[in-house]
Amino acid sequence: MSTSAAMTSRERILAAANRQAPDRVPRIVPLERYVWNQMASYFGTTDLAVPLKTDMIWVGPAPTTLQNNYARYFSRPGVTWEEWGRGRIWDQAGQYAEYLYPLEQAETVAEIAAYPWPDYTAPYRWDGLKERVEGLHARGYAVCGALAETVFEIAWQIRGMDRLFADIIENDEKAAVLLDAITRQRIAAARAYAAAGADLIELGDDVAMQTGLLMSKRMYRQWFKPRLTQIIQAAREVNPRIKIWYHSDGKINDLIPDLIEAGIDILNPVQPECVDHAWVKAEYGAQLAFSGGLGVQSVLPFGSVEEVREHVRATIHTLGAGGGLIVGPSHVIERDVPQENILAMLQAIDDFGNHA
Repeated sequence: MSTSAAMTSRERILAAANRQAPDRVPRIVPLERYVWNQMASYFGTTDLAVPLKTDMIWVGPAPTTLQNNYARYFSRPGVTWEEWGRGRIWDQAGQYAEYLYPLEQAETVAEIAAYPWPDYTAPYRWDGLKERVEGLHARGYAVCGALAETVFEIAWQIRGMDRLFADIIENDEKAAVLLDAITRQRIAAARAYAAAGADLIELGDDVAMQTGLLMSKRMYRQWFKPRLTQIIQAAREVNPRIKIWYHSDGKINDLIPDLIEAGIDILNPVQPECVDHAWVKAEYGAQLAFSGGLGVQSVLPFGSVEEVREHVRATIHTLGAGGGLIVGPSHVIERDVPQENILAMLQAIDDFGNHA
């Protein structure tokens, strides 16, 4: 792909997804709400995609009209839930929550089958999405369908992690019924994003800690990889060219070959505190593009401006060698990151990310 003229953001993202070098390294800069407000005030605009030079915009379904009442699943006061019924008791600042699991006490398959599931299979959830995607394309942006917390995270936040793993270890039918119900919803959403013209779909589950996987490779291959593969295949039946962006925090190294086999194109966030950038680029750079790379647990919150700049330079130099990098923080930038470090990061991406 020629880099003689400036590319659109969409062209940039797709070039990187194809492991090519666009005119400059594309970027995404997700911000926690408090930080978003800070930066909106600093830049004097609520359209932060422009000053942040964001190259990709996420889209999602229309709000549900279901009014499922999950109160019967919780005995404690003050519990809120969203359309999956996942319970939360929030702190006063609305920043952190205690999790409660609506199906934690379920003892039968019938109880799980009777659970009030969301309605991502309903056509009205996707009304207007194609027009929104077309509008973002007209502005030059790449568009990504939001479908993270794909299966595993939804499942354990409904059942409870201990109970979910116990069901799996015992080969209990309750695990299969729960995972299949979630997968059906995710397949419907993946098809809808592909039909609407999204360039990418973000899938992913946090299946690793910073020291290694949360489960054995055997368990992942039996219970989760086939369902991830089904979702990816469903999207590609609608649009064979759609790119799959996969997110998992932690040291995901041992599952990367399985993720490639399942059909992912982009691995996020290649967390620098536990994934060696030189190793992952050398080992998998011919098969995968990478996204993220900038440490939100280390350099961004705690480094000096110069250390931030060097971190950005090294990340682009290593993960972006020859192309194939969408640079950005390895997770949402939170309020512990000083504003001067955010600005230093943005400037360093400008300074070190030019391929033209």
